[in-house]
Amino acid sequence: MSAAMPQAPDPTEERIRDPLMVACLLRRAAAARALVAVDLPGPQAGVTMILGVDPERRELHLDQLAPPEADEALRRAGRLRARIRVNGAEAEFEAEVTGRTEGPGGGTYRLPLPTEVRYRQRRSHHRVPVPRNLAVAVRYVLAGAEAAGRLCDVSLGGVGLETKAAAAAGLAPGDAIERCALLLPDRSTVAGPLEVRYVAEPAPNGAVRFGGRFTALDPRDRRRLQRFVAALERDYVRRCNPGTR
Repeated sequence: MSAAMPQAPDPTEERIRDPLMVACLLRRAAAARALVAVDLPGPQAGVTMILGVDPERRELHLDQLAPPEADEALRRAGRLRARIRVNGAEAEFEAEVTGRTEGPGGGTYRLPLPTEVRYRQRRSHHRVPVPRNLAVAVRYVLAGAEAAGRLCDVSLGGVGLETKAAAAAGLAPGDAIERCALLLPDRSTVAGPLEVRYVAEPAPNGAVRFGGRFTALDPRDRRRLQRFVAALERDYVRRCNPGTR
C-alpha cells in the first residue's frame, strides 16, 4: 500500500477491539448494504460489499471487487485496507485474505474478523435503530397541531421518525417542532422541542421519514433517554451475536 505521512490523532476516532462489538458493527454495515471502499498496494482501489460475518469462526466474508482489475490486484496482494461509511459513521480496518471461494456469481473472500476497527462518528451522538416490534409511538406539535408517528432511530441528541405524508406536509429542515414526545416501552415519556434536520421523500406506501435534534431536554428526561438508548444498544449487540448475554 502507498505510504502516507503521519497524521495527528483524530479526536473523533475510537478504536474498537472487542470482538463482539467489531462483529456487531460489521453486521450493521452488511444489513445496510453499505459499500466497502478497498485500498490495495499501489494505485489500485476497488469497491465491494460485506456478504456475511461469522463471530464463532471470527470470519468476515467479502464479495469480489469491482472493477475486475482491483479484484485481480487483491488476489495478488492478499491484503487490503477497507473503509465503510454507514449511519453517519466511518469505519476502517486492515486484514489479510485467508481464502477465496468460487461460486456461480463470482468469488467470495474470507478474512479474519479484524482485531481492531478505527471508528469515527460524524454525528455528535450515535444513532441506534429502534426495532419495529417495540412500536415506540411519537407525538409532536407543529404550528399548534398535534401529529403522531413511529420512532425509527434515536440518540442522546435526537430522533428519526416515520409518519404519514399528511402529518409531514410542508415540513422542512430548520423548522422548529414545539414539542416532540417519545412514549417509551416502560410507559415513561421523554419530551422537548425539536429542530428538524432532514426530511426524506415520501416512500411508495405514503410514509415520510424525518429527523431532528432536541434543542432542550429536562435533566430527568435526558437520563430516561440515556437509559433507553443504552438498553437498545445492548439488545442490538445480543441480536447481532446470538448466544451472548
